[in-house]
Parts: sequence; C-alpha cells; structure tokens
Amino acid sequence: MAARAQQDRDIEERTKRTLTPGANEKHDPKAKYEIVMFDATNNKTTHWTITPLPAPRRFQPPKPLAKGEIVEMLDALRDEMATEQERFNNKDAIDKANADKRQELYNTISELSQQLNAAKGELDQLNRVGSVHDGYIEFAKRAEQRITQIATGAYGHLLERFSQDRHEAPFAELTELLKEEIRFKVDRSGVRTFTQPSFARLHATPKESVTNARVAAVMEKVSTAADRIEGALEK
Repeated sequence: MAARAQQDRDIEERTKRTLTPGANEKHDPKAKYEIVMFDATNNKTTHWTITPLPAPRRFQPPKPLAKGEIVEMLDALRDEMATEQERFNNKDAIDKANADKRQELYNTISELSQQLNAAKGELDQLNRVGSVHDGYIEFAKRAEQRITQIATGAYGHLLERFSQDRHEAPFAELTELLKEEIRFKVDRSGVRTFTQPSFARLHATPKESVTNARVAAVMEKVSTAADRIEGALEK
C-alpha cells in the first residue's frame, strides 16, 4: 500500500510539471518534455515526449474612441436620419414611381419572354427541318408511304366496283371462287404491286445512307405509281 501511495504522489508531481503553461508563463515553443511513468505493479518504466500547447493569448480590450471619431460617427448617423426622413416624407411619390417602374419592367419581361418563345419555336422548327437536302429525303419517305396507302384504298375500291359491275353484289358477299375472279381482274391493273410492304422501303434506310440517285428513283417510282393508279380508276 505504501508503494502504491508513493506512486500516486510521484504521478501527481510529474503531472503538475507537465501542465500547459499559463497565460503569464513564458516557454519555448520548440521545447519538448519527457514524461516518465513507473508502474510498481510490474516494475516497468514508460517514457514519452510531449510538446506543450502554446500559451493562450490574453483578451485585448478595444482602445477607447477618440473625440473626433465619436463626432464623425454622430454626423454620419444624423445624415442617414435626415436622408431617411426625407424619403419617408415623400413616400407616396416614391412608392408610386417604384410601382410604375416595376410594372414597366414586368411588361418588358413579358414582351421579351414572348419574343424568346417565338424565337425558340422557330429555331426548333429549323432544327427539325434541317437542310433542304434532308427535307427532300424526308419528303421522299413520306411520299413513298402515302402512295402505298392510296394504292391500298384504290385496290379496295376496284374490288368493290368490279364486284358490283359483274355480280351486282358487295365483294365480301361473293363466294371464294368469285372473289378470286375479281382479284385476278383487279391485279391485272397493277395496283396491288404498290400496296406491298416491299414497295416502300426508303423509310427504313438511315438518312446518311440515302443517295441523291436513290431519292430520284423513289420520286420517279411514286410518280409512276400515281399514274398507274389513276389509269386503273379510269378504266
């Protein structure tokens, strides 16, 4: 017990000597201190080195203001008070002027927003259309599909017309044998060729792969199909 009590006293004494320096104490900021700890339970001594924290800085109260500084601060306050009082005395006129200006800015922003939206719409349209060459390719694709739709309608029209002319009955009411007869007659007009999916293939071709010669051929094909369909309707 006596050894343990002596150990506690030694630790307390060493701790006192390793505390952070007080505000009034001077110390070397680069100095290092060695701590020695002896453990009587196992007769081992431990050593380690520490660097004390720097001394805290004392709070420095602000210097008293000079008379001139105080007078200058008072004058500045009086000037601001006079300015604000003048604004308050004319508050109605100032508020009206601000309201008018605010409304003017609102109107300007509204007009500019409308112009901006119109310009964006026009730009989007131009971007969608692209160049004249690109537009011509897209038109050729649409024309090819439109002539296919027209041919499909014309084919159905001819089936009904020939069915009425020959058998005085709707095509759907004919027997299978008579339907084959009517189909054969309509097919001789060549209209059915333009209804096939294989006729309209340009729309599946990437734009960058479409040549001018391909577009010209498609337009010629559509023109020929239109003439053939119209001729079949006239017979």
